[in-house]
Amino acid sequence: MDTDMNDRLRSDRRDHRFLRYWAANLASIGAAGRNWPGFQYTPEEWEHFEKYGATVAGAAAFAFMVTSAIIFIVIAALVISLVFIPAMTLLYPDPSKTSATVFISFLFATCFVTIGVGLPTAMNLGGRIADRFWTGDSAISLTDFDRRLARKVQNQIWRMIGLLVGDGVAVTMICIAYNIDLGPVARALKAVVYAANLSAIALTIWGNHRLKQKLALQAASPAPPSH
Repeated sequence: MDTDMNDRLRSDRRDHRFLRYWAANLASIGAAGRNWPGFQYTPEEWEHFEKYGATVAGAAAFAFMVTSAIIFIVIAALVISLVFIPAMTLLYPDPSKTSATVFISFLFATCFVTIGVGLPTAMNLGGRIADRFWTGDSAISLTDFDRRLARKVQNQIWRMIGLLVGDGVAVTMICIAYNIDLGPVARALKAVVYAANLSAIALTIWGNHRLKQKLALQAASPAPPSH
């Protein structure tokens, strides 16, 4: 019983930290964060995100982003150097005989595991570091709804990674089989991505400005007379 209770407490702490910093990331994006494909939430879920995001100070949010990014890069480098390269060397001692199908499939499988496991790990460790040095872990009672919400977000991340990896393998293999040069397409997509990012930033700034104006007007409005 004690073991089950300790496991639940550790799981709740991870879920609590995950919800706080995931919510803080959504808040930093602003209005654009409410329209991510594959990451839609109900009004009740947004209420919980706003509650959790409000517990993360600006310095802690910045520290979390920096430390979790560094930790994830380290995890990815370790997986590539300690798993991917040794495995490919063992399978194909002569690199010239490497099978393109095996190489691409194993590469994307490595990416799938690295991102799927490494990203949540990096977020958890980054959150712990941010809480340790920049803010206290604000006490919010974790409910069953919150636990389900944390699982939902994590499943969304796994689903999006699976789609990206599956599409990546299929597209890469088709390009190899038919000797397709995607250089011009990649350059065009890069321009589209840059334009989309700039648009999202501009819309976020504009949306936050409008929201601040609205809140300021509400605060300046006289209270209705009491009866």
